[in-house]
Amino acid sequence: MPRTLNIAIEGCCHGMLDNIYSQLLTRQKQTNKKIDLLIICGDFQAIRNVTDLGCMSCPDKYKQIGGFYRYYTGERVAPVPTIFVGGNHEAGNHSRELYYGGWVAPNIYFMGNSGVLKFGGLRIGGISGIFKDFDYAKGYYERPPFRGHSRSSMHHARSYEAFKMLQIRQPLDIVVSHDWPQNIERYGDTDGLLKKKPFFEKEVERGELGSPLNALLLERLRPAWWFSAHLHVRFTASFGPQESIFTQGWKGIPPYEQDLSNVSASGGFDANQTDGMSGTAQIGNVDEIVMSSLSDEEADLAEPELEIKRPRMELNLPPPKHDILPALIDITDQEPTSETRECTGAVTSDLKQEEHSIQIDSTNIEPATTSPASYSTPRVSGRATNFLALDKCLPKRQFLEVIEIKVPDSAADGELKLEYDPEWLAILRLCNPYLPLDESPFVPPAQAQACEANQLPLFSDEQVDRELEWVTKNVFRNGRVYVPSNFVPVAPVPPPGTPDSVSFGLARNDGNRGRGRGRGQRGGYGHNQRNDAPWTGPRPYFINANPQTDDFCKMVGIIDPLTQLLR
Repeated sequence: MPRTLNIAIEGCCHGMLDNIYSQLLTRQKQTNKKIDLLIICGDFQAIRNVTDLGCMSCPDKYKQIGGFYRYYTGERVAPVPTIFVGGNHEAGNHSRELYYGGWVAPNIYFMGNSGVLKFGGLRIGGISGIFKDFDYAKGYYERPPFRGHSRSSMHHARSYEAFKMLQIRQPLDIVVSHDWPQNIERYGDTDGLLKKKPFFEKEVERGELGSPLNALLLERLRPAWWFSAHLHVRFTASFGPQESIFTQGWKGIPPYEQDLSNVSASGGFDANQTDGMSGTAQIGNVDEIVMSSLSDEEADLAEPELEIKRPRMELNLPPPKHDILPALIDITDQEPTSETRECTGAVTSDLKQEEHSIQIDSTNIEPATTSPASYSTPRVSGRATNFLALDKCLPKRQFLEVIEIKVPDSAADGELKLEYDPEWLAILRLCNPYLPLDESPFVPPAQAQACEANQLPLFSDEQVDRELEWVTKNVFRNGRVYVPSNFVPVAPVPPPGTPDSVSFGLARNDGNRGRGRGRGQRGGYGHNQRNDAPWTGPRPYFINANPQTDDFCKMVGIIDPLTQLLR
């Protein structure tokens, strides 16, 4: 019989792990169904100390240590295996220590800037960050102490990560992102979305709501499920197998509509390069400073950033329509119980398996093309993508839901533990030499041919298979490889008993921008009063050597130029 997995999906975490886990345990008790995995769609905020807090991209008035450090030290342990992608409000220095992914605490795994994992027979892909035109093509130029714009740009998704994800050939069951795929609102109840978020109207009209990078990935990858957060609203959509959401391909996203043929491919690992500012490419007009509307109507968790107005894209999109994916959980009118009063926007027990279950079927994969080399597609014939976006963890918000996914017998054997994915390791071996380390536009290597109608830069199946053969022989020689439980703390933390509200003097009131109350003010985001107690002792390093990254790179046979440069 196929295995049924109960997968919990959470929108924006914002450091509220205690509340999220409390809700999951309450649901388990109510339904007598064990939650097998929790997926968090960004803004996790893995803050360990004052340096992490200083590197977090958010207005200073919101900076508080939060409760994550207790999970980092082992004082508390996640009761459910947890994986997450990064959002735009993270400690970027901590994320850089685990660029390829890794444990941020026991039982809590960061998927890296992009990545693919297996769990219980499911194949799960993830991509971190949000889309910004002016940083999308750049390499990873940011260096300690991560001041000014680089504090935000570390969380801006790069074309290099899209390039890696495009190489995926085998079907994915789930993709997790922080940003929505651009134009996905056209495939759900657009009118209902605009009633909740009327300030999205102009972006919807222009076809600019969401990330074109994620739309490009959705167009190619077509997973069974796609989960997102970021816009602080619950939304569902269904993207059909014959529909197209982004037909411009690789060159449909600025600046790749320009001619970059005279720019050499990035990727040289120059150990003498320390400032990351060589080869700067000026892309577009960056004179206009506007407040991004992509966080919330209150603009409380947004930072003013340089933003380039995107060119209007001519898309053959369907008109806005009403929601055609059944609501997984309707909690709008749910009365809080004594167990769920603090975060009532959580879950209910009235899940209907016939509405919320999907059957993972990888037998109808579309055939590869064969001229002159083969380029397989990860699409499963006839399979639609169910899209679900959730809110942030606050009372009266829809931020947490549980779905049931049936995994066929052929993929359901083995323990419910995270596993490495062979194809993804092969892709890392192919792409890692081209990891860009400065502000020059990333240019796909010549070995990656422009393929298919969308002219995607793809390595051939033969190239991927050569690396997959190496991975199979050297990593998977004994079958599946579980992710080792090799977490070790590498950074200092506050003394035990430090309140979540402590800001170490970094939080300051910066005016009354936005209509909402600030985190740490009564009734606001943090539900507690801010505490400005100073950090005691030496200030921690910006980047710590993490043995998880070292072990992973040795296993895969790659070098880690990014953190080597930052140490």
